[in-house]
Amino acid sequence: MSALYDKMVNVIEQKVTPIAGKIGQQKYVTSIRDGFIAALPFMIVGSFMLVFIFPPFSPDSTWGFAQNWLSFSETYREQLMLPFNLSMGIMTVFIAVGIGSSLATHHNLDPVTTGLLSLMAFLLVAAPLQDGSISMQYFSGQGIFTAIISAIYATEVYAFLKRNNVTIKLPPEVPTGVARSFEILIPVMAIILTLHPLNLFIEAKTGMIILRQLCL
Repeated sequence: MSALYDKMVNVIEQKVTPIAGKIGQQKYVTSIRDGFIAALPFMIVGSFMLVFIFPPFSPDSTWGFAQNWLSFSETYREQLMLPFNLSMGIMTVFIAVGIGSSLATHHNLDPVTTGLLSLMAFLLVAAPLQDGSISMQYFSGQGIFTAIISAIYATEVYAFLKRNNVTIKLPPEVPTGVARSFEILIPVMAIILTLHPLNLFIEAKTGMIILRQLCL
């Protein structure tokens, strides 16, 4: 038994661990990890809000404190739900920005700009119009996979265009912030002109947006 155990440990150390280490250092894996870590504080706070919204007491409890808490949560449930909806309820927004910002560092891109591009890409495919307003249905856990894909896509498009000098370059006299704004005009248009028509085409053919197709 001891010999078998030692053999298994050796296999794990010599074969599995190096492979796992290489995978762990892969840029997409680390970026996804960093994106979730960036969103984690919002998700934790949002989860704690559920304790206030749904007190851990039975409705027929005779304890005065419990009755007051239950009454308070029922009276102000709509107001108490707002912090939850703007944290856990839109977790994929934070994840998309976090992944894009992290992946940007692997391509020597501006993290803030890339994070915003990733957010736009996600919103293009995950925020359909319903009755004239944007639906937030897929901003929670349902849209995580789409947030990952759209953030990676937006960042890689930006990196490809910049690597091939497909950008608007302004004279050196122009302030850096202004020059960077013009630099991402083409990536913004490229992302919109690829994702939005594709989303409209899929919706016209199937009656569902890209995100719903991915969730099936």
